[in-house]
Amino acid sequence: MEISIIGRPGADCIADEARVEQLLGMEPVSFSHRGIFTGKPETCIYSDGELVLKMNRNRRFPTGSVAEQWCRSQLAKEEEYAVYHPARIWVVLQIEGEWMAANLTPYMMALHQVDFNALPSAERMSLLERLLACYVDFLSRFNLKLDDGLSNFALFEGELYYLDDDIYPWDHFTAFTAMLGHWLRLSGKLGLDEDAWKRLGTVLKPLLRTYSSDAGDMVCEGLKDQIVGRSESLKESFLDTLCPRAVSVAAAKAEGQLISGEAIAVIADIHANLPAFEAVLQAIDARGISRYLLLGDVVGYGPNPKACIDLVREREMYCLRGNHDHYVAYAGDVRVAMGIMARRTADWTIGVLDESDRRWLAELPVRYRGDNWMAVHGAPVDKSFFNAYVYDMTAERNLDWLIEHEMPICFHGHSHIQGGYVRMAGESTQVLAENGVLQTREMEAALVCPGSIGQARVGNPVAQAAIYYPDDRSVEMLAIEYDSGRLIEDMKREGFPEELIRRIRQGV
Repeated sequence: MEISIIGRPGADCIADEARVEQLLGMEPVSFSHRGIFTGKPETCIYSDGELVLKMNRNRRFPTGSVAEQWCRSQLAKEEEYAVYHPARIWVVLQIEGEWMAANLTPYMMALHQVDFNALPSAERMSLLERLLACYVDFLSRFNLKLDDGLSNFALFEGELYYLDDDIYPWDHFTAFTAMLGHWLRLSGKLGLDEDAWKRLGTVLKPLLRTYSSDAGDMVCEGLKDQIVGRSESLKESFLDTLCPRAVSVAAAKAEGQLISGEAIAVIADIHANLPAFEAVLQAIDARGISRYLLLGDVVGYGPNPKACIDLVREREMYCLRGNHDHYVAYAGDVRVAMGIMARRTADWTIGVLDESDRRWLAELPVRYRGDNWMAVHGAPVDKSFFNAYVYDMTAERNLDWLIEHEMPICFHGHSHIQGGYVRMAGESTQVLAENGVLQTREMEAALVCPGSIGQARVGNPVAQAAIYYPDDRSVEMLAIEYDSGRLIEDMKREGFPEELIRRIRQGV
């Protein structure tokens, strides 16, 4: 056996070659789900209670020099990551003619072995808060994720360290929300009551904000889909703290109204176009419909953001947050891709809305999910729910998502294209409905867009909307004329770009 230790330059080494050989002479430890050590089938661990030698038996190298080069590269990355124990070293091994690599660290008790109920409350909370901070900080620095399980973290001499050898591609909080769901199911064993979960929500909210302004939404929506059994009330307390929906009683009332079988006006992308919005409201009022589902983008592109927000709130509409709403709510400090024209008008909108209006936009939900239908601004497959588009290149994937999640219909905005994409008898097709009715009852899945109120793209200035009849799952598409000249006057008065004015005139 040949052994070569690769440590950090100038650092004391926790073991020599003889100690490594002694460890390798021991029986490998056994893995179990809740045992002292956990690991993948290809992982082999040796431990004497003071040191832990870990080796991936599938990781082999053609020569010792290649193995050494790999270990030095790994050590350099780990030093940059700053989540591993500083004494951790790598070892190059030649065993029975095979060149392999292993790492060596002090023995540390993984968090899944900790009796959380035996810890003082402050210490228990501090430990979980530090784990959340470690995870989100690493994500913010590298856009990569750590493995989330408690077994992958350890407390040693007052410091928290990461144990897993692997770093993983970013998954938009999928594994993270699954971890939180697991913690919720283990609330009793972790000593977490309602106040503790509220505390975790308070701590996590600013941490997620360091990654992106929509990170909290992604975590909240992901966690809503987690089944947590008897901990459902704890989950609600955590969600209320992490993502408060202070759009008020009106939002709660509106959400409740969506459940019944009465007709619902489905509208989207008002884009601060007050004349178009008023024309649509008048047409819907004439039909005796009082319930509204607004799919986002109240603001952006147009000159009347305040007036449009006031109308939405006055009508107690159930309103989702769109990408323009999000940009304005967070004063442009967002990871939202927007064109130059859209960004210019959004920046102007930030300056004309007061703090309460921007806060209202920030607290809008990003998804509505009922028993057999859902609504987003952008696309159901997008974890932010307001950035991605449904169009020819993405419709198939989104229809697949609806079928996988047994969701027959999803309303969306963002594309400004009235109509839908449907799947029937395994075939997908686009349906463009102009002043017609789209029947979805026989469809396996349907993606339906009511078009845009404020910036319809049909070649002439009209306002588009839709009416959904839940009883027979039909959607009636509307195109309503409005006074575009009045809008253009407002745009000119506020100094809006001629390009945007041309879009209104030409309906593009």
